[in-house]
Amino acid sequence: MPPQSSKLPSHPSAPQAVAAVVGQNVAVLRQGLDVVRRLDTERFCRAPRDLAVSGAGAHFRHIFDYYRCFLRDRDCGRIDYDLRERDERFEREPEYAAKRMERVVDELSAWLDANPAGLDGERAVRIRVDAPEGLGEAAWTPSTVGRELTQLLSHTIHHFALIALILKLEGVDCGSEFGVAPSTLAYWKERDACAPSAGPKA
Repeated sequence: MPPQSSKLPSHPSAPQAVAAVVGQNVAVLRQGLDVVRRLDTERFCRAPRDLAVSGAGAHFRHIFDYYRCFLRDRDCGRIDYDLRERDERFEREPEYAAKRMERVVDELSAWLDANPAGLDGERAVRIRVDAPEGLGEAAWTPSTVGRELTQLLSHTIHHFALIALILKLEGVDCGSEFGVAPSTLAYWKERDACAPSAGPKA
């Protein structure tokens, strides 16, 4: 009997699953774009007193930086999240920020359109993020393209939740789905669909 391979079986649906995660990233970023386009400069920049040190603009810039690192480095096998742009103009000017966010959405969408059969989420990469100085090669940890896309989505939603809180104090309602994970939204919809309806009154 031939020896059994220790390699995990390949799942034909995996590339489609990764493409779906890219689509979720695009959808969530478009949510952010809608919010940025509604903000004036004051609300975009201001941090609530005694609550946060950063305004909504700084959080949007931080999110953008991570996507730019991923898109810049995804094909070279090493994604360096510590080599971020940190464009301060992005934090101060909502119109400028919206244009730069649009480019990220367009680039992610084009990447998805160029791979209609799905994306190779199992492709290995190494990443560096928040690494202490002096570690050299030890600062780089193994990951995959699919894992990084999932992490980007989670990171964005986390910061959107903070943005929603900051802007609520500024009198801006970002909507009930802003800053909520897709899995949570799906659960809410399933829960509401299964909830018993009130019967006819006697």
